Amino acid sequence: MNIEATLLFDFDGTVRLGWEHSGHYAHLVAAELPDDDRRAFIAAHEAFLAGKPTTASTFDAYDPDNAVRRLSVEYGVEDADRQAAYEATRERMAEGEFKIWAPEGIRELIWGLPKQVEVVLVTNAPAASLEPSLERLGLDGLFDRIVGDARKPDGLADVLDDLLDGRDPGTLLSIGDIPRNDLAPAADRGCATAYIDHFGRPWPRADVSAPAPEALWPFVRRWVGEHVATGV
Repeated sequence: MNIEATLLFDFDGTVRLGWEHSGHYAHLVAAELPDDDRRAFIAAHEAFLAGKPTTASTFDAYDPDNAVRRLSVEYGVEDADRQAAYEATRERMAEGEFKIWAPEGIRELIWGLPKQVEVVLVTNAPAASLEPSLERLGLDGLFDRIVGDARKPDGLADVLDDLLDGRDPGTLLSIGDIPRNDLAPAADRGCATAYIDHFGRPWPRADVSAPAPEALWPFVRRWVGEHVATGV
């Protein structure tokens, strides 16, 4: 089947919702800090989750995991230690811990796509954690291609070039919630972008923005209808 259009989905905050795991991640990262710093780290993360960021590093964060990353830099946590905490948290998620769910209507959206539409999942989450998590979400088997450990944003460039393979960049729509990682590399190539603005961080380059994934599905359907000869 000739591919006429590609939908490129991010994972966290896009097809996988729920931030219960981020508290565990934050505690693991902060565990080796002195007591005062550990308490301040956790308090700053909890404030971000409550929608009231209290530090410069979390004020500009795009999601709770990104807030942990930014706080780890602020408090001098070695990146290798932070990454180990991230991977340990994702292992537990894959094993069934932490509440996660898929956005309303995403299964129906993907099931209803024409065969000429390629559906791809690209994420920095560990590849080994993805299949178990997708199964929990009821999204296993829906993606034509899954790329974990993608090293976005830099790693997304190679993925985009491979997916397009000389095709018009305007036939790819990238959907995600962190502009720097999920959208900017695509926009730079002339691809369409759909931004999920969970925390009120506007990104004016997006073709469309919404506060929740399901609010984007009408746009996605219209976009597909404009780029696939048979329509949706």
